[in-house]
This record gives sequence, C-alpha cells and structure tokens, in this order.
Amino acid sequence: MGESLATVQKFDVPLAQATTSSLEALQALSLGNKASREKNPESALPYYERAIQLDPNFAMAYQNIGGVCFYLGELQRTSEYFTKAFELREHASEREKLLITAAYYANVTGELDKAAQSSQELIGTYPREPSGYVRLALAYGQKGEYERAVEVSRQVLHFAPDLRGAYGNLGNYLLALQRFQEVRQMLQEQQARKLEDFLLHQQIYGLPFLLRDPTAMAEQLRWFAAANPEAKIMGFG
Repeated sequence: MGESLATVQKFDVPLAQATTSSLEALQALSLGNKASREKNPESALPYYERAIQLDPNFAMAYQNIGGVCFYLGELQRTSEYFTKAFELREHASEREKLLITAAYYANVTGELDKAAQSSQELIGTYPREPSGYVRLALAYGQKGEYERAVEVSRQVLHFAPDLRGAYGNLGNYLLALQRFQEVRQMLQEQQARKLEDFLLHQQIYGLPFLLRDPTAMAEQLRWFAAANPEAKIMGFG
C-alpha cells in the first residue's frame, strides 16, 4: 500500500469497535485506548481529543474523555463529556449506547437504578465486555451496596486481570467494608502485575490512614513528592 514497515509497525494496534465515519478518528481512539492500557488513562487524552477534532460527532471519543476526567477527579468535565456522548448516542452502536447510557445516568443524573440496568443489559449481551461489569460495580458502590460491588469487580478481574480501573474500584469497595487484609492482597497483586499508578498509591496511603499508621502514611507521601511535587491525594486532603 506504499507504507513503510516502520510506519505500519508504529500504528499496528487493533482498531476499537466504535462508530465513526472517519478511519483516522477511529485510529486515534484505538491509540488512546492502547496508551490507557499500557501507561495510564491520562496519557490517552491527546488521542481522544484528536479523534473529536477529526469527527466532532464521535460519541465514544467524548465518552472516553469523560472517563479520563473521572479518573483525574475532574467531575464537572466528567459530566460535560458524558452528557455530550449521551446527546450523540444515536450515532453509536447498540453496545456503545448501553455503555454511554450507563455512564450518563450514574455520573450526570444520578439515576443509579437506570445505570445498573443499562450495565446489566451490556453484560447480558456482551458477557466478555469489561466495561459493563465496571459500570455495574460503580453503580452498586454509589448506592452503598459494597458487597455487590466487590463481587462484580472480582468477576471482571477473572477475565481482565490487567484492568487498572477494576483494581482501583475494588480497593475502594474493600476499604469501605474495612476488609483491610483483602485490600493488602489486592494491592500486592496489582503491583506484581506492574500496574502501578497514582490511584494505586492513593489506596496504599488510604490503608494506613484508616489504620492510623503515620509511618506508612509518611512513606507514601514521600512517594508522591518524588513522583510529582504538585500531586494531591484525592479523598485524603
């Protein structure tokens, strides 16, 4: 086709199953998904923004930016992007509509029962799709049903053991239940899989915070200072 081998190898990533009329936008989304998996969600942001530039009606690109904003704790932007994705959902596939709808009801309108219903439909139709389980666990967690949230989070980690978000959510639910030994085991497993990021260290900090262990807390604060002097620990001041 005229492409050099180096160029082909550079962009040789599986294309996401997303609805857009622009192949370039789809490729940008796929590269963003790859960056999110291999690095962290924030690294995917430029790719998703590029996808929107190429196709302003690309619902899943808005959806994914909303997910990154949620990861960063930017709740106003999370709401804005999930709302935009919801407005454009008729441009999306049935699978994407369910995912977009679940995120919208959970994070914009707060209709958690509707969010859970959409997530359950997604799981029923696509039982190997991790997003449905993650969304369902989030809905349960927001409702305070932490036992159910833990159960669903463990389900997704059985077939998606490298999914960062599922670990982060599971850790929060276990902390809420004060099942501290299980939190330790989960954090160790995540570190063993080399899925280390700021959210993991926030939970490593949260454990001694709840157990009133100032020495372990100070150790984590030093980690944050070394990693990023301007970093803030979300949820702990």
